[in-house]
Amino acid sequence: MSPPPPAPPHSHGSLAGVPPRNIARMRRATFFVLVLLGTILGTWLLAVFLSVGGRWRWSQIGMLLVFVPLFYQLNGGFWTALIGVWLQNRPMDDPIDLWGSITPEDESTPLSANIAIIIPVYNEDVTRVWEGLRSCYLSLEKTGQLQHFDFFVLSDSDDTNRWIEEEVAWLELCRQLGAFGRIFYRKRRKPINRKSGNVSDFCRRWGKRFRYMIVFDADSLMSGGLMVAMVRIMEKNPGLGILQTFPKQIASETLLGRLMQFAQALYGPAFMAGINYWQGGEANFWGHNAIIRLEPFIQHCALPPLPATVPFGGHILSHDFVEAALMRKAGYAVRLLPATRGSYEEGPPSLIDMLKRDRRWCQGNMQHFWLLFAKGWHPMSRLNFAHGVLSYVSSPLWLLFLVFSTILAAFPDKTGGPQREQTMLAGQLLLWLTATLIFLPKVVILTDELLTGRLFKPIKLRILTFISSILDTVIFSFMAPVMMWFHTRFVMKIILGQGVRWVNQRRKAGGVDWQEVILTFWGVTLLGVLWTVLAVCISHQFLLWISPILVSLLLAIPFAILLSSTQSGRRLGLFLTPEELEPPTVFSDMEDNLAEAKGRLQLPPEIEKSYGLMQVCLDPYVNGLHVSLLRRRRYTELSREYLAEIARRFIQEGPQALKPREINAIINDTETVTSLHYRLWSSAENELAPFWSLAIKQYNLAATNPFTHLLAQKGIPMAEALVEK
Repeated sequence: MSPPPPAPPHSHGSLAGVPPRNIARMRRATFFVLVLLGTILGTWLLAVFLSVGGRWRWSQIGMLLVFVPLFYQLNGGFWTALIGVWLQNRPMDDPIDLWGSITPEDESTPLSANIAIIIPVYNEDVTRVWEGLRSCYLSLEKTGQLQHFDFFVLSDSDDTNRWIEEEVAWLELCRQLGAFGRIFYRKRRKPINRKSGNVSDFCRRWGKRFRYMIVFDADSLMSGGLMVAMVRIMEKNPGLGILQTFPKQIASETLLGRLMQFAQALYGPAFMAGINYWQGGEANFWGHNAIIRLEPFIQHCALPPLPATVPFGGHILSHDFVEAALMRKAGYAVRLLPATRGSYEEGPPSLIDMLKRDRRWCQGNMQHFWLLFAKGWHPMSRLNFAHGVLSYVSSPLWLLFLVFSTILAAFPDKTGGPQREQTMLAGQLLLWLTATLIFLPKVVILTDELLTGRLFKPIKLRILTFISSILDTVIFSFMAPVMMWFHTRFVMKIILGQGVRWVNQRRKAGGVDWQEVILTFWGVTLLGVLWTVLAVCISHQFLLWISPILVSLLLAIPFAILLSSTQSGRRLGLFLTPEELEPPTVFSDMEDNLAEAKGRLQLPPEIEKSYGLMQVCLDPYVNGLHVSLLRRRRYTELSREYLAEIARRFIQEGPQALKPREINAIINDTETVTSLHYRLWSSAENELAPFWSLAIKQYNLAATNPFTHLLAQKGIPMAEALVEK
């Protein structure tokens, strides 16, 4: 008979790190009573407004039904923000504050745990990833606790050039920092289950060696001080399973990016404090910039299967929400850490890049629909799933609300008299209530900033923050209808069975692609034109009411171009954040190294895009490194013939003549990779493709040119060896 499973570490909030049940219940009761009262009041006002004539039409019923979840969501954001501002100005300490669990004695005590920092990557900018790792490594070194941390770069890159560059970057960084045995690199042959599969692979191979795991994204940055503090908090609070930080967006160059990071800096802390108030020990995990207790994560957080049919089924995309729910189901708390410094990430540079990211997030959140009905979830975890679904379903609900409004305006009820006056009063009250819920939190947060100077102490900067907040509100108001339309399309595509491809993200501005913008937003503009014509035909009053929506749709193309522009208001002092005026060390160090990399000698474009292949085939150092990292595989005679034919074409016709999967096949075979190096250097020039002739000339130039050191900095190890000699 098998032994019973181990009991959860707590069931009544008895362990440190788990908010006491009485406090959690009191806070949630306060929050949700306020939210429900506001939702009921708004629903009643709309019901009174629609009840003119004493009879209900199908459009009125539909409008009321879609209004309820929308107004619930609006009330939730309203009370989250106000409670957050109240907590920020509270004269006494929060009784469940995790920072208070660290004493001065703890800060002077060496760590006793081993921590893994994992960085899953997929076809990312290699220089950015490794320079970010370097900055975090050096920041940890300054804390004196580096010996407790190991870094793991977990690659699923299927771009062969990125793969080779990652290997070279790993070896060079380890050599420069003396970090062999501290920084590790693993490339999976098959990217099964994407990021979550990569993390699972790490946990199976190395998870038992570590007590904690800090998860990064490819663009994540964290200060060493914050990482050490997170470990200390986990040590003092054994009931904590996941501790999630608030990653602030940095390094944005476009108007959209700077708007996003400004909004995060100004409004984010209040919203995070409010979310922490009502979520308590059942917070969400966002997949990165968080620390995880590995033993329960390995034992309890394997992702559950979903129906096989995508997009609702298949592999879980938004695995982080599910892992947080599974951790809570196992009895461990998931908490937010209210830290405003030390945790950073980058964001999408343009509206199109944001929409591409939202398309993936939408499918991931919609998959959680199945999990709403699974057994064993904590009620708050179930609510978190529902909120995730609602965050995207709210867009088609809002669109339906506008459609029903258009129908009612086109076919109004002619009833007059006192009842008509009563309904109009209810409509006006509802309009004012909605405006209050939307804009009052921003007004309160901005007033708090003007009075307290949480972001900026100089009065001039507070005034600029006030002006920036007004502009931010106007711009995001214009963005909302456009996002509503695209999110509605995403939801409909998912319902119709269209899945989403896994693609790498663009994180830096690359200029405005007018053709892409026009092709993406012409449908929105056409919708705006048709809806405007319809509104004009209905009535001028209705046109005035819906005009903010229509203007946003009509101007979608120039608006998207404006948001992608690098004319972001920084010269005027607008949308400033504390990180722009006083960059954190971990960020400024990385930026200095990246700026140096931009000034290095560039290779010809035809070589640059195949730089990794050039290295592995021509440089004996890189060739040997790559072969040493490959796993030897046994091939049949037929497979050997196939690889030999591909290798022949690779040499005689160049990499451009092969498909990506063919290049991947030869670069994955140790014998072929070794053979390619010898054959390229021993072949006559007339036996080589023009690409290889040019590549060899460039390589030989690196060995004789007085600027060899510049090529060495770019990563050609043979050139670096010559410089050292």
